[in-house]
Amino acid sequence: MKTVFLIGCILGAAVGNLLLKDGMNRMGSVSETTLGITAYVVQTALKPQIIVGLLFYVISMVMWLSLLSMADISAVYPIFVSAAFVIVMGASVIWFGEHVTLLRALGTAVLALGIFMVSKGG
Repeated sequence: MKTVFLIGCILGAAVGNLLLKDGMNRMGSVSETTLGITAYVVQTALKPQIIVGLLFYVISMVMWLSLLSMADISAVYPIFVSAAFVIVMGASVIWFGEHVTLLRALGTAVLALGIFMVSKGG
């Protein structure tokens, strides 16, 4: 059960972040808008990608709270954060065409190795 909640947390947070980024890309930068700040905030809050992204975050949070009641935070938190980071980085290259330097890719590989080590540590 812990594994199901952990995977749900990871995927919920990663997908939520990607949807929020997509929604904000569609909105454009707040510094470049001709809208007033109030209109910008309202239009942002009504973007489907923002709404669904926040929904993923809420679901992920509920699963995270459940997971915290079952597992040591010192074991699950590093896996959660690192795995979400790896997923978001890979998906951002595919979804948004972001450039990843060799150094960043190597750092992500080290994180992936760390996820494996922590998950096998018991």
